[in-house]
Amino acid sequence: MWKSVFLATGVFACLVGAELLVIDSASVKPINGAGPVREITAPDWAPWALISAGAVTLLHFGIGGEASSGHSSAMPKSGPGKFPQI
Repeated sequence: MWKSVFLATGVFACLVGAELLVIDSASVKPINGAGPVREITAPDWAPWALISAGAVTLLHFGIGGEASSGHSSAMPKSGPGKFPQI
């Protein structure tokens, strides 16, 4: 389950970062229509930070998060009698 959360977070961060590269500001209107329209402008560093954080998260998803544990469950354990002697 955690792998899917990291995948979704990484994709979301990359997409929002790419959107922030394209737009300069966004106007947010209240749901009920009453009140002022807010203008949101992201800082210059925000798109690059989101894209890089999303890319690192996607890379972590791609390796399966097993690099931090020091071993891979897909690889057989080495030991006597595990592999034939040539």
